[in-house]
Amino acid sequence: METWLACRQRRLGVVGLVCLLVITSLVTPLSLDMYTPAIPHMTDYFDADAGTVNLTLVDYYLFFAVGLLLFGPVSDRLGRKPVLIGGVVAYVVASVLCAMAFDIWMLVVTRVLQALGAGASSAVSTAVVKDAIAVDKREVVLSVVQVMFVIGPVLAPVVGALVLQVADWRMTFWVLALIGSGCLVLVLLFEETLPAEERVQTGALGTLKNLAVVAKNKGFTVFLLVTALFNLPFMAYIAVGSYVYITFFGLSELAYSCYFAVAALVTATGPLIWLFASRFVSARTFTTIMIAVGAAAGGAMLALGSLSPVLFCLTFVAFALAEACIRPYSTNILLSQQEHDTGAAASLINFAHTAVGSVGMLVAVMPWPNFVVGIGVIIVATMAAAGGIWWALLRSSIPLVGIKQHPAAAGSSAEAGELEAASAGASEQVPEQPA
Repeated sequence: METWLACRQRRLGVVGLVCLLVITSLVTPLSLDMYTPAIPHMTDYFDADAGTVNLTLVDYYLFFAVGLLLFGPVSDRLGRKPVLIGGVVAYVVASVLCAMAFDIWMLVVTRVLQALGAGASSAVSTAVVKDAIAVDKREVVLSVVQVMFVIGPVLAPVVGALVLQVADWRMTFWVLALIGSGCLVLVLLFEETLPAEERVQTGALGTLKNLAVVAKNKGFTVFLLVTALFNLPFMAYIAVGSYVYITFFGLSELAYSCYFAVAALVTATGPLIWLFASRFVSARTFTTIMIAVGAAAGGAMLALGSLSPVLFCLTFVAFALAEACIRPYSTNILLSQQEHDTGAAASLINFAHTAVGSVGMLVAVMPWPNFVVGIGVIIVATMAAAGGIWWALLRSSIPLVGIKQHPAAAGSSAEAGELEAASAGASEQVPEQPA
C-alpha cells in the first residue's frame, strides 16, 4: 500500500489520507444537499421571499469559488497543512454560527464564511493528490474519491429530511459542524506534502500571479472549460430540484430526498465506468461519447421529464452519469499539464467548476415555463457549447498532454508520459481500492 504514496504519511497512511481527501471534497455537497429539503419552507420561517432564501445557496457557491481561487496559490507559498487547518477551523466556526442565525441575513453572511473555509479545504486537498499520490495511482484514487463524493449527496438529503421530522433546519448545521470537527482531527494528523524548498518564494501578489501563469496554458484552460460546462446543468438541478419534486410533482420532503438519493447513488458508478472503459477507449474518444450522452439526456428530459418524477429522475441520471464519468480522468489530465504551481492549477480547476456551477444555479431560476423545461434546455445548450469547444480544440494546434499530443513533443516531464499511458489503458489491472 505504501507504493501508492509519493511522500510518507506515517500517521494517516494511505487509508487515512484518502479519508481526508474524501471529507474535504464532501463538505460542499453536504453543505448544499443536507439543507435543500428545508428550502421550500424557509420563506415562511424567516418571512422572506424565495429569492432572498436562495441567496443562502447561491452566495455559498460563489464564495466557495472565491475560496478555491485564493487559497490554492497561498498553499503553494505557505504549505498545504496551514491552509487546511485554517479552512477547516473557519468551516466549523461558521457552521455553528449558521445554526445560531437569528434572521435570514445573518444566515446569508455566515454561509459566506462557511463557503470560504470549504473552498480553502477543497482547493488544498486537490493539490495534495498530486503531491502525495504516486502518478500511476492517481486516477484510481481520484475515482475512489469521486465514488465516495457521491455517497454524501446520497445520504445528505435523506438525513436532512429526517432531521426535519424531529427538529428544524438549525440541526443540519450542527451536524455539519460535527463533520467539520472530525475532519479537523484528520488534518492535525496530516503531514505536510509540500517541502519548504519547493514552495513559491514570492509575496502574496506574486503567489496570486501564478494563477495567470497556469491560465496561459491554452490546453489546460480550454479543456478545463469543456469539463466545467458539465457542472452548469448539474448545479441547476441542485438549485431547483427540491422545487421540481416537492412543488411541481407534489411529493413530500422525504420522497424528494429518496429520488435525489437514488439519482446520486446511480451516478456513483460513473468513475468505475471510466476505469472499465479506459481498457478499450482513449480519453479523447470517451470524452466525445460523454458529451453526446449528455446532449441526448437533455433532449429526453425536454420530451419526457415533465410527465412524471420517475422520468425526470431517469433523464437527469443519464446526464449526471456522464458528468461523473468524465470528472476523475479530466482532473488527472489537467493537473499533469503543469509541472509546478500545483496549488494554483488545483484552484483554477475547482474554481472553474464552481463558477460555472454558480451560473447554472442563477440560470435555473429564470422564468421558465417550468423548472423541468428549464433544466432540459440548460443541459442541451451547455452540451452543445461543450461539443463545439471540444471539436475546435481537437482540430487546433494547441497541445494537450494525455489527449492528443505525445508529452515528449510538448516538452513535458516523464510524469506526463506516465499519465498518457495510464489514460490509454493503465487501469487494465486496477489495484485493490485503499478505502
